[in-house]
Amino acid sequence: MNKKIIGLILTSLTTVLMSACNTVKMKSWTDPASTDRPIGKTIVLGVSESDTITRQYEDIFVARLLELGVSASSLHANHKVTDKLDKEALEALLKENNVDSIIVTRVLSETERNQVVTTGYDSTPYNNYWGYYDYGYSITFNTADVVSFMEFELETNLYDIDTEKLIWTGRKVVYDDRSDIKNMAGIIKSVVKDFRKEGFID
Repeated sequence: MNKKIIGLILTSLTTVLMSACNTVKMKSWTDPASTDRPIGKTIVLGVSESDTITRQYEDIFVARLLELGVSASSLHANHKVTDKLDKEALEALLKENNVDSIIVTRVLSETERNQVVTTGYDSTPYNNYWGYYDYGYSITFNTADVVSFMEFELETNLYDIDTEKLIWTGRKVVYDDRSDIKNMAGIIKSVVKDFRKEGFID
């Protein structure tokens, strides 16, 4: 098998691997007393080292909430915030705009992972236990490759403005095989799905 074909196989297998990884469900917790509480007027806040990613995330999240009929705005884009606010300034902004909830998302961890990917697939060994056992011993390092990728764990929190209490939190793991935009859209989709399940959004 020539190097070009092997490269194509590796690329395909890596894509399948990462696509499977990106299906990881969001793990979440909801305050039992807050179930079915309408999310109300909401501000979205992203916390990131990149201003561009922060603004993109907030814009995508706000657009999705608006589609669902939620009165939502971006802290940075709609309220002209360009730097970190102190507690008093943030409280004043939320009160002035009659905000009911605030959504905050940040990266919890970044971890480099390695995955061994074989360069081919043969269904024959699966036909019986001997074939599979024998085939396992025939695999060598020449028929496999190690693929490196970054794993990001993100946390999203929903706070009630009046009580300042956390009423929902969720974590999701994403990988760098997709663009930042697609990863952000995947996170937001999971959060919104859980919001709807808990009755925060109709």
